Amino acid sequence: MAAPAGAAEPAGGKTECRDVRTPVKFTGGSGHIAGTLCVPPGAKTVQLLVHGYSYARYYWDFPYEPETYSYARRANEAGYATLAIDRIGDGESTHPPGATLTWDTAARTVQQVVTALRDGSLGQSFDKVILVGHSYGSVTSYLVAGRYHDVDAMIVTGIAHRVNLADLTARLVAQSPPAVLDPKFAKSGYDPLYVTTRKGARGLFYNTDNADPKVIEVDEKLKQTAGVLEIPTAAVYLLNNVSKTTNIPVLTVNGDADTFFCGTLAADCSSDEALAEFERPFYGPKAKVEAMVIPDGGHDINLEKTAPKAYDRMIDFADRHVGS
Repeated sequence: MAAPAGAAEPAGGKTECRDVRTPVKFTGGSGHIAGTLCVPPGAKTVQLLVHGYSYARYYWDFPYEPETYSYARRANEAGYATLAIDRIGDGESTHPPGATLTWDTAARTVQQVVTALRDGSLGQSFDKVILVGHSYGSVTSYLVAGRYHDVDAMIVTGIAHRVNLADLTARLVAQSPPAVLDPKFAKSGYDPLYVTTRKGARGLFYNTDNADPKVIEVDEKLKQTAGVLEIPTAAVYLLNNVSKTTNIPVLTVNGDADTFFCGTLAADCSSDEALAEFERPFYGPKAKVEAMVIPDGGHDINLEKTAPKAYDRMIDFADRHVGS
C-alpha cells in the first residue's frame, strides 16, 4: 500500500503502509481489530491512533485535503510510525453483538493492539508506544493507560475529566438512532444496539465557523456506528479516578468552542495553562500534564481548519517526551 493520502516522504525515505489485523478477545466474544500500519524508515516509536464515537480510522487520515486533515501523514513525516485502527464494532473490525460494546471492551481490545505493537506480532516490534485518542477514543485511552501501564505517553483530544452531560445528551445521544434506520446501514444486519448519527447531523461535532462544509459532507458519507452502551458505561470515568495511576507525559488538546468538554459545566478551556491546571489533579503525581486550547476550535480537532496547529503541538510534545 501507499503511504497515507497525499503523504510526503520523510527525510529518510518512503513510508511503507499496510493493512493489519490484531486478534482480540473480550468479555462475551472474540474477533479482530483492523488498522493501517505506516512505518517510515528507522521508526522506533509508533503512535496508536484511536478514533471516536461513530468514526473509524479515516478520522486520522481524512481523504479530503490530507495536507490539512491527515494527522497520520504529519506524524509519518516527523518520523513516527502510526497505526490507525478501527475500534471494535467499527469499520473493518469485528462487529460483535451490540451488548458487548462497552468501555471495558474498548480498552481491553486496544490494549491487545498495544501488546502486538510491542511484541512484533504485526511484523515489527516498536520500542515506544504513544497512545493518541479522540473523544471516545480518548476516554478509552484513559482506561488503557490507567489500567495497563504499558504506553510511554498519551495524547488525548476532544476530552476532559469533566463533561457537560446535558449538552452531550441533547446534541449527541438524542441524535443517534439505531443504525439500521439509516439507509447506509439498512442492510448491515447490525442489531438495534448499534447506533449512528442522524442524517445531516454531523455538524454537531464541529464549530461550523471553523470548518470546511466539504469536510462535513465527506464525513457524513464516511460515518460509522457506535454501541448504545459505550457512552453510559464510560461515564464512570468521571467518578472512578481512572487516571490517578497514570504517571506518564500527557497532552490534552481541546477547542474552546467544544461545548461537550469545555465551559461552565465542563473543563476550564480559557487557556493552555488553565486547561493543564484543571487536568493535573486527575493524574498520578509523576505525570507530566500539558494542554493546548485551540481558539475557535470545535470538538473534531482533526477535521477543522485549525488542525495543522494542533498537529504541530502534538508532534512537538511527542518529540520532547518520547522521540521517533
